[in-house]
Amino acid sequence: MKAPEQAVSIDEYIRAQSRSITADELRGLRKFAPALETKRSGAAAQGHGDLAQGIAALAEVLGSNAVTGASDPLPGDLAEAGAALRYVLKGIDIIPDSVPGLGLADDEWIVARVLQRNPSLRAAAR
Repeated sequence: MKAPEQAVSIDEYIRAQSRSITADELRGLRKFAPALETKRSGAAAQGHGDLAQGIAALAEVLGSNAVTGASDPLPGDLAEAGAALRYVLKGIDIIPDSVPGLGLADDEWIVARVLQRNPSLRAAAR
């Protein structure tokens, strides 16, 4: 029998995921702008306004000169933005998006925590 994996905090998860984000992958996420907009507009319609605002802020960062000129290793804030966007875009979440009322909660937690940990991301989106 395989031993269960150790539970991690949201901060540990964000740190671990951000370590694998490269500058090229971050720039590559730009091609998913339409999918981010679909998720953002759906989140707003489903009453997850904080998620919708967070996705909008991170999408602005994604289109910024900081991302265009980024090189490896990425600054922590950009790496965490990439980790959050990758989580929002992936098809399999901790809580499936299709679960009514709860499906976007995990996306919202990740995005909100990344923005809370990195106030520079909100400032860059203005």
